[in-house]
Amino acid sequence: LITVTSSAEDTLNSFGNWRASDLLSRKTHDNAQLFTAIDLSGPTIGIAHVSSMCQATHSVGVVEDYSPLVHAVAATMAHEMGHNLGMQHDENYCNCGPNLCIMASYISDPPPMYFSNCSWNYYQNFLTDFKPDCTLIRPSKTDIVSPQVCGNGLLEDGEECDCGSPEDCQNPCCDAETCELYPAAVCEDGPCCHKCKFKTAGTECRPARDECDVAEHCTGQSSECPRNELQRNGQPCLKNSGYCYNGDCPIMTNQCISLFGSRATVAEDSCFQENLKGSKHGYCAKENGRKIPCAPQDVKCGRLYCLDNSSRKKNPCKMHYLDADQHKGMVEPGTKCEDGKVCINRKCVDVNTAYLSTTGFSQF
Repeated sequence: LITVTSSAEDTLNSFGNWRASDLLSRKTHDNAQLFTAIDLSGPTIGIAHVSSMCQATHSVGVVEDYSPLVHAVAATMAHEMGHNLGMQHDENYCNCGPNLCIMASYISDPPPMYFSNCSWNYYQNFLTDFKPDCTLIRPSKTDIVSPQVCGNGLLEDGEECDCGSPEDCQNPCCDAETCELYPAAVCEDGPCCHKCKFKTAGTECRPARDECDVAEHCTGQSSECPRNELQRNGQPCLKNSGYCYNGDCPIMTNQCISLFGSRATVAEDSCFQENLKGSKHGYCAKENGRKIPCAPQDVKCGRLYCLDNSSRKKNPCKMHYLDADQHKGMVEPGTKCEDGKVCINRKCVDVNTAYLSTTGFSQF
């Protein structure tokens, strides 16, 4: 066992060492999060290693149980696990809708529910660069489902509900003795359940985050909100400056801001001609370690070039390149490259044919 102290860093390291030496041999798992009622020092309510998923001592996080609101603490856990998956804190230009996102650097009310477009990019780069193989192993059901225990507050196989012990249960829909719904009840909880009844069909249960998302509505037959449906890929967005792609509206301007700050803009077309060279920085693809130049019609689907207005000496063709992270700084998939065209697989293709195999995109 470990000693949990108010030092978040010491507790994190102790927990990571214990996971590697003890917990991994008990139960196969990819990541462990420690919940603690200990008040962590200063304003810290959580801590985790970045880009550490699948590492024995570092695929861990520590979360303080600082609030009676389960969603607030859950958001903190999601935040720390986001760090494990390569996500950094959101900047002001990162977006997931009208409220703050999960990787914001400070807590908010209401608690965040979504990851931002920046988090999505960090995650994609993490998968590509670090290749966390442990996440590809499908767990067996016996590994993740414990024997059913009525009264533990967890909804398990064979239970209609579980509100805790009879002494603790505050749920008017659930019989704590049997973990069954009372005869007059059809549900106990969920975004489409109210006073033990399903909400009327058509009641909004998840608002649209932005113009590339769509609102979901209760069916009248379930307590759960239907799965998140997104606007179809290729739908114009941001006043026709881009096209929806997997729930986001990727445009070069926002990508430049993400790389170089709020004053950055897209560079002149001439800067993108560098992608014709297949040089260290300017290219469209890599093949066996060799940089492949862009075709003339695809130059805006390779390395992104921006005008950096943040300094006195403006750089008219600034780009981002790091040997350790060569994907960052490339034009993102789904970005508008010409009127009526988007970047797919580093090629500038007709938006009307780019997504023929999909009409929409679902998030689980």
